[in-house]
Amino acid sequence: MKVTGLQVFWMIAIMDLGMTLIMTLTPSLQAAKQDVWISMLVAGCIVLLVTLFVTKLAPLHPGQTLVQFSQEILGKGFGSIVIVIYMIQWYTIIPIVLRQFNDLVSIMLLGNTPKLAIMIILILLIVYATYAGGIEGIARCCEILGPIILLMVLLVLAASAKNIDLRNLLPVYADSGITSIIKGSLAPASYLGHSVEYLMLAAFLQQPHKGSPYAFWAVIVASFAVLLSTLMAVATVGVNLSSNMWYPFFEMTRKISLFGFLENFDPLTIVIWVSSVFIKLAIYLFVSSYGTAQFLRIRNWKALIWFIAPVMLAFAMLPKNAVEATANYLLNYWVPIALPVNMLGLPLLLLVVGKIKQRKTQSA
Repeated sequence: MKVTGLQVFWMIAIMDLGMTLIMTLTPSLQAAKQDVWISMLVAGCIVLLVTLFVTKLAPLHPGQTLVQFSQEILGKGFGSIVIVIYMIQWYTIIPIVLRQFNDLVSIMLLGNTPKLAIMIILILLIVYATYAGGIEGIARCCEILGPIILLMVLLVLAASAKNIDLRNLLPVYADSGITSIIKGSLAPASYLGHSVEYLMLAAFLQQPHKGSPYAFWAVIVASFAVLLSTLMAVATVGVNLSSNMWYPFFEMTRKISLFGFLENFDPLTIVIWVSSVFIKLAIYLFVSSYGTAQFLRIRNWKALIWFIAPVMLAFAMLPKNAVEATANYLLNYWVPIALPVNMLGLPLLLLVVGKIKQRKTQSA
């Protein structure tokens, strides 16, 4: 299985963009208020740091995934602990995203449809994509869906331009301060930090040593789109309303009216959301199946899909409501643990130890 650098660009960009736009604006707005755009700049800087770590780390062991080179760098014992920590991230994010998708679809579109039916349809779709195409098939889907998603985001922003009121962005800094701005940056940084999955994707690159620029540009494009969307949402809806909404970006599209008859741009955001969720879940299903197979030394990684998919579906049914599925997971695990440990701490540790071992080997 091989992918191109452009395909890696679209995979990371899609994973970053759709979920961040929908799921993280509200907690950031509540923390930083109208200075949330500064929080997005800080988040972008954090994610560029994550991307720097992973793009420097992956080339140390070209052709190997995180599961393989973590044991070579830290030894079998400590390397296995690192793998388990990442597997917790892979295995918990799938049911949470699945449930988030169900809640949004239920609220916005299919209020009377059983949640199990919605989730079964999506899980069957990602199982088919992962089993039939592997990472190559998913990557090709990204090449098609990526430009469409980005175009739709730009279309929504362009159509909302006439509704902006720049006074909603004032005053700058006075109502928040550095602490609130940093606090507001953590949620989007954690969702934009999916460039950490480069540690698994880089092993499939046709030209592993040329993959770094694509990862950086994916993060830059996604971060800029989120920054621009955040500015537009606050300037359009206002900080008092948007901070109390579940999905400010979605609500912004409801205010669009062009030429007096072009309205109801809501489906565009649904397409953005559904496409992003599909790609994100498919990539995570592949990563968790392939990574687990390597860790347990199972030759047929596809066999694990039939175990992981139903288990993830069962766990997605456990949260009682959208608050448990979104806010609790975001605030209790994804931001305080996954961001500092999985996205920053462990890549830095592996990079430092890997560089030291590489220099010792070269000097010997």
